[in-house]
Amino acid sequence: AQARDLHRRCFRLFTGIFMDTNPIPIKGALALQGLIEEVYRPPLTPLRPEAREKMAKILKELKLL
Repeated sequence: AQARDLHRRCFRLFTGIFMDTNPIPIKGALALQGLIEEVYRPPLTPLRPEAREKMAKILKELKLL
């Protein structure tokens, strides 16, 4: 029951990290939290503004931001 509750709580994060090519959403989330600099090597690009807003909303809901 505890694992199911945790899974349900984090499900939006699980789906959010696949909204773009890996590792872009992960690095974007870590940068939003101030844990890393958001630097990408080509051909990767920064998280799109609309995806950044969505990720920020998810992190806020989980109290990670």
